[in-house]
Amino acid sequence: MSSMLLRTPRKRYDNQNLWRDGVCEYFVPLEVNPSRGGPFINIAASDTLGCLQVTELLTSAQSVCRTRRLADRSEASGYKVTLQLSGRSEIIQEQRAAILQPGDWSLYDTTRPYQVSVDQDAHFLVLQISTSNMLVWQPYLQRAVARPYSARHGSARIAMETLQLALTESPSLSSTATRHVAHSVLEMIGLNIFEQSGASSMSDLDEVRHAQFRNIRQYIDDNLHDPDLSVMAIANRFRVSRRYLYKLFSGQSMTPADYILGARLERCRDLLADTAMTRQISEIAYQYGFSDSTVFSHAFRRRFGMSPSEWRRQGS
Repeated sequence: MSSMLLRTPRKRYDNQNLWRDGVCEYFVPLEVNPSRGGPFINIAASDTLGCLQVTELLTSAQSVCRTRRLADRSEASGYKVTLQLSGRSEIIQEQRAAILQPGDWSLYDTTRPYQVSVDQDAHFLVLQISTSNMLVWQPYLQRAVARPYSARHGSARIAMETLQLALTESPSLSSTATRHVAHSVLEMIGLNIFEQSGASSMSDLDEVRHAQFRNIRQYIDDNLHDPDLSVMAIANRFRVSRRYLYKLFSGQSMTPADYILGARLERCRDLLADTAMTRQISEIAYQYGFSDSTVFSHAFRRRFGMSPSEWRRQGS
């Protein structure tokens, strides 16, 4: 069998029942059916890379099945990505079958039934990805399941080679570095799916970015009350880099911080203009993330040309 990429402790499973329990622990509840003939030896290791849960497997010939009954019990939506390192695998979902040779990868949905069959001495990586981390690519994901993609060139090659290099270097990487690597890998995976869908024109890509911007803007508007709302918090929430986040907002001729501040000030302005609102100005400022009433007053004046108290009097 091949050598392992992951530096985390590995486990060996020679017993079918123990292996079934291990598979369910690593992933989601699955039925495991070993193929007849040949030794039954399975080796597994798992590691976390930013928002990605990565499992490496060296397995005997077998098939695992996510039945309708098991899929219906799913509590969290998510996807798996399999990257074939050696041997052969077949992924079946939605009446499609993807046969993976070394250097191929494929995607499948854990909330729907699927079956994965592997040959003897198959060696592969499995990435578990939360649906929330792939929202911007969601329109293309459902059409992408159980289709074979090549990781030998283009954005997929960048994604998978970056992933493998990061896994070997993981012990020496900081949490910040692993988070950024995971963001980059997801971005390249999504971009590869997008490109393979046939929607590769600039207008289509712009629409993806606009959708992502709308999601982020809605998240900001819904969380203006949170004093910890920041550029880094938003980047972490949407699994993108700070640089990419600034790029999205630059299309609107603003920075993320400008948008947060402006949205908070406008929300406070609306409340101050409400004649039924009797709360003190400082309370309204605190409600929408301002920790200092003096800072709020100065920002309000710069934005609207008058102090909060002058605005309130004018409204009344």
